[in-house]
Amino acid sequence: MCTFTEKAANVEAAGGYGAVLVFNRTGTDACDAQSGMRVKGTLPTFGAPRSQGFAALDQPYRNADCLAGTGPTILPVPVGIKGDQLTFASHFDGWGYAHLYRNERGKMTELDTYAIPKGHDPAYATGFGDLTIHEVATSQVRSDLAYFSYYAGGLRVAKIKNNKLVEVSHFIDKGGNNFWDVQTFNHGGQEYVAGSDRDYGRYIFKYTGPQ
Repeated sequence: MCTFTEKAANVEAAGGYGAVLVFNRTGTDACDAQSGMRVKGTLPTFGAPRSQGFAALDQPYRNADCLAGTGPTILPVPVGIKGDQLTFASHFDGWGYAHLYRNERGKMTELDTYAIPKGHDPAYATGFGDLTIHEVATSQVRSDLAYFSYYAGGLRVAKIKNNKLVEVSHFIDKGGNNFWDVQTFNHGGQEYVAGSDRDYGRYIFKYTGPQ
């Protein structure tokens, strides 16, 4: 087994390739899960679920076979065998966002989604930090209030109004933020919000916005 960087380096050393596609192995802890990675190299390197990787290779995919440790007889491909030329393209479809669901006797119904405007704007796709949600903490004293750690989007507060997530407050420090986590806690009968910034450490907030 080797790291993703080592895989990419091996492809670069072989020469003649324009990109690297990595998708998961068989087994109950892999198969069609997203293959996330950190790679150092000069070639564009993509991670894809096994089903998408097989589709790029024009091979059939059945999750049951993968979980059982089997798959197309063409795999594994011997090192050095060259296949079809593949073309990859990317497009911006928005940063991550939050969903609001209603639990109806175990059946989840989506009511709304929430994201900051910059998270849908292609102009902010690169160069402005991660404009996506990392964690959500719900208020311990109010059922209609939620706090979001939004990386470069700062700390966001939303209320549930008529089954919609409506932003009612936010905080971004003068030097910018990179909020990783968020949690509510009670002290002296007052609810506070702890936000962890990856660059500047802990922030403590008290919500004083619309009730």
